[in-house]
Amino acid sequence: MIFKNEEGEIIKTAKEELLDQDSLPKLPYQHLNSFYNLENYLSKTFLGRNTFSYHSSLGCPFTCSFCAVVPIYKGRWKAKSAESVYKDVKYFKDTYRIEAIEFHDNNFFTSRKRVIEFSELIKNDGITWWGEGRIDTINKYSDADLILMKEAGCKMIFLGAETGNDEILKQMNKGGTQTGETIKEFVKRLYPIGIIPELSFVLGMPAETPEKVMAQIEWDINFIKEIKEINPDAEIIIYLYSPVATEGSELYEQIQKAGFSFPKNLEDWLAPAWENFDLRKNPLTPWLTPKMVDRIMNFETVLNGYYPTATDFRIKGFKRSLLRGVSKIRYITGFYKYPYEIKIMHKIWKYRQPETQGFYSE
Repeated sequence: MIFKNEEGEIIKTAKEELLDQDSLPKLPYQHLNSFYNLENYLSKTFLGRNTFSYHSSLGCPFTCSFCAVVPIYKGRWKAKSAESVYKDVKYFKDTYRIEAIEFHDNNFFTSRKRVIEFSELIKNDGITWWGEGRIDTINKYSDADLILMKEAGCKMIFLGAETGNDEILKQMNKGGTQTGETIKEFVKRLYPIGIIPELSFVLGMPAETPEKVMAQIEWDINFIKEIKEINPDAEIIIYLYSPVATEGSELYEQIQKAGFSFPKNLEDWLAPAWENFDLRKNPLTPWLTPKMVDRIMNFETVLNGYYPTATDFRIKGFKRSLLRGVSKIRYITGFYKYPYEIKIMHKIWKYRQPETQGFYSE
């Protein structure tokens, strides 16, 4: 914990070790309704009715150089056992009739053994679920494992694809086991099984020249379109690269040389510009020009027109067909400038982007 005391001193407390999650006392869930009615917070989402949020582990064992989790946990990961997670899920199903779960772990799929055991336990409970994992980890699961997960209610997996460029993946500390070919292979495997891959891409990485920055942006735009050819059900999330203070990494040294710096004072982090920075939509990076940002954002608008997210279940039928029809020529030809007609339709129908607003709920 970091805070400022009454004397104006910055206090930084010691970092707690990650504890064995199953050794902790059971949370007193029975007292929840003493404070508020939990059922008011269980909404219908893309996953199902009465969607519940749950955190089954802490940290992540990987050290990607662009990820904000790394400085916090330093590659540490501790998880509840599959049995403990299932007991909690069963309690909330029996007590509050939940039908869906969002697992907000930084990496739910780290342990194949835990995931498979959990899938076996929950497969007859009629609960659908979503979680976050790494492509190179889950790609090691067998087809039988993935089919079991699907039968057990796994509807979508959030996956950090980041880029199709192998050199940049190495720079991000994701290279070696995750490559552009690995990404394509995995989304292809998931298509017939029916688990939806929700792939996040990070565009606007630093490079030696503006021409190289733009070339990488175009590379990733074309790679994303290739992914959609392989698996049309794949959900695409686009972020602008926002630097993270992972000191000592090659990427951190590169962003400093490019002229980027973080706020020096605690209060400066509260400025509106840095709030947008945290959402990865306005990164304030000196190597990204307005033209580059417009190219990325306009492509995202056209992509969300031609392939509306399945997580906003209001956009279906006539609305979905009209959006796709209006966006088709732009998507196919690569003419993304001034997509005002798509933006107007998104605004009228209150199109919901899951990366900033979560799954649509009612």
